Amino acid sequence: MTITIPEGVYTMKAKRSIVKFNARAYKKASRQQKSAMLDDLVKATHLHRKYLTMLLNNTGKVRYTSRGIKLVGDPTITYLHKRGRKKKYTRELLPYLKALWVLTGYRSSVHLRAFITEHQSWVLAGIPSQEIKGFPKKMREILRPLQNIPPAIQELLRTISSATIERLLKPVKDQYRLKHKYRPHPHASMLKKKIPVESHFDKPLGRLGYTELDTVHHCGLVSRGSYCLTLTEVETTTHWVELRALRNKAHQWVYQALKDIDQTLPFKVNTRHVDGGSEFINRALWAYTQARGVRYVRSRAYHKNDNPVVESRQWTLVRSQVGYRRYDTDAEYQVLARLMPLISLKNNYFMPTMKTIKKVRIGGKVRKKYEIDTPYKRVLKSAALSKGKKQTLMKRKNFSVLSETVTRDHETATKA
Repeated sequence: MTITIPEGVYTMKAKRSIVKFNARAYKKASRQQKSAMLDDLVKATHLHRKYLTMLLNNTGKVRYTSRGIKLVGDPTITYLHKRGRKKKYTRELLPYLKALWVLTGYRSSVHLRAFITEHQSWVLAGIPSQEIKGFPKKMREILRPLQNIPPAIQELLRTISSATIERLLKPVKDQYRLKHKYRPHPHASMLKKKIPVESHFDKPLGRLGYTELDTVHHCGLVSRGSYCLTLTEVETTTHWVELRALRNKAHQWVYQALKDIDQTLPFKVNTRHVDGGSEFINRALWAYTQARGVRYVRSRAYHKNDNPVVESRQWTLVRSQVGYRRYDTDAEYQVLARLMPLISLKNNYFMPTMKTIKKVRIGGKVRKKYEIDTPYKRVLKSAALSKGKKQTLMKRKNFSVLSETVTRDHETATKA
């Protein structure tokens, strides 16, 4: 003997009713019949076989307490939802609490509780629609429940505690914090809106003249006050690098450094990719790049890997030479100003760099193929450069003299 149950998705209450309906037949069945019934019940209810056995065996079973109270097993009856005290302050209060929270300027629950107690005579009586019309459209939608507060809600608002207000408003506050976490400054964003955002995946490949910019702060352990910085600009195709010392973060120093770099570079810059720092996002640099016809783009906020080429050069070219100590005097700035262009020359002409030219996925691994060459050689191979500029570039510096100068200035910088 087996059972026949239509296939479908059942609630737990319906599953228990099916078990109760088949319990009497299960107890009278033989061992083989019980096994067949359990197979059908498992298939229909998706409950565990042992759990079904327990329900079937205990359905209708009678027990007596020490006081003589008769207890009958019934799987369809559950008292779990009736345990404990019923909630007095439910989610029906949320629209009214949210409206009061917005009306008070997003104050804390303690302040909101005090506000309701202090002004309950006019707040709980209902705010006239004429007063609500003076608010913006979005706030009018939120404040609309305060026009007519039912008497039962009024009584609950009079007796509610600050802890209960905090518990009910927590989802609303969490949503508000998440929405406003990355909200930009309303005035500073005017210029940012003009500068387009470009991620690492949107960059053009193999195009000479696309550079990434970043700064290295020589502040030591304390970032207060004025200190020196190093401006790093790297061309992404050839890895040609230019370093310039900055007296501080003022835009005039970055502006002068970029003008000097533009006169030094053997190729024309067509795009400059910067981060969101104030040394780059300012009207002076924006006007300078627009006057020269250079695209000015920026990284996404909190995504430093949008300009990975320049980020990978910060230790190799700057930190390894001058370390992490603080440089803030005029004498130290003069040493850095003399040292940084020499480091650029040394690395552009003589130091080979690795560049990924191919990626092949083999199973779960990615095999990369690299090309190793100096930035100087890569620039000479470029078809975008004229013969005259290539001949000028071929007037190479003496490596031994250059290394000696860099070493001497490096020792001076560390002792300054």
